[in-house]
Amino acid sequence: MNTNWTTKDRLGLLVIPVELLISVLIFKVFFKHLGPNIALIINLVIFGLGFCIMLYLFGSVLKAQFHQYKKRLWLKLLLNIGLTLGAYGVLSFTRGLMGTSLEANPLESITYGSLFVMIAASIQPLLAPFAEELTFRYLLFMKIKPGVLKLIMFFVSSILFGLIHYFNFNGSVIDTVPYMIVGAYFALICYFFKNIWGSIFTHFFFNATNSFFPAILLLLAKLIS
Repeated sequence: MNTNWTTKDRLGLLVIPVELLISVLIFKVFFKHLGPNIALIINLVIFGLGFCIMLYLFGSVLKAQFHQYKKRLWLKLLLNIGLTLGAYGVLSFTRGLMGTSLEANPLESITYGSLFVMIAASIQPLLAPFAEELTFRYLLFMKIKPGVLKLIMFFVSSILFGLIHYFNFNGSVIDTVPYMIVGAYFALICYFFKNIWGSIFTHFFFNATNSFFPAILLLLAKLIS
C-alpha cells in the first residue's frame, strides 16, 4: 500500500470534523429555530455531501481495492457477517465490564411519527462506514508506514473513532469507550484483510443491524400490534 500522503488524503481528514461541527451547530445551537424534522433533513444532506466528497476523493482507492476484494466475494461477505456478530460480542463484553447498558423504549410508547423519524435517521449510519473507515482505518492506520508510529496510530485512530460518537451518548466520554474497542476491532479486520472493504462491509452490516433493520422491525411490530 502506498504510504505517501497526497492533497486528497489531507482533504479527506477534514470531512468528518466538518460534518461533526455542522451537526453540533444544527442540534445544539439552531435546533429550536429549525425544529426536529428540518434539522434531521439538513443533517442527512450534510452527511450525504460528506459521503459524496469521500467517494470523489478516494473513489480510485475503493475501486482498486474492491477489484481485489471481489474475488470469492460471497465467501468474504459471509465472513463479514460473522465478524459483525463478533463486533456485537466485543461491544456487549466491553459494556458488561464497564457496567453500562442502553435502555430500550417500550413499543407502546413509540408513535408512527417517531418510527418514521427513526427510519430517516438510520440512513446516516448506512453512509457513515465509508467516511469513517476511509478516515480512521485507511488514512490514520493503513497508510502509516510499518513501525512504532503505526502501532501508536492503531490506538489513536481507535480512540478518535470512539470519540466521534460522543454526542450519541449525551456527551459522555465513558460511554464512547466500547466504541473505541470496536474501532480497534475494525482496525484489526482491515489489517488482516489488507483491504479497506473488509472493515467497510463489517461496519456497514454492524450499523445496518444496529439502526435501519431495528427501525423497520419496530414499524412492522407496530403495524401488527
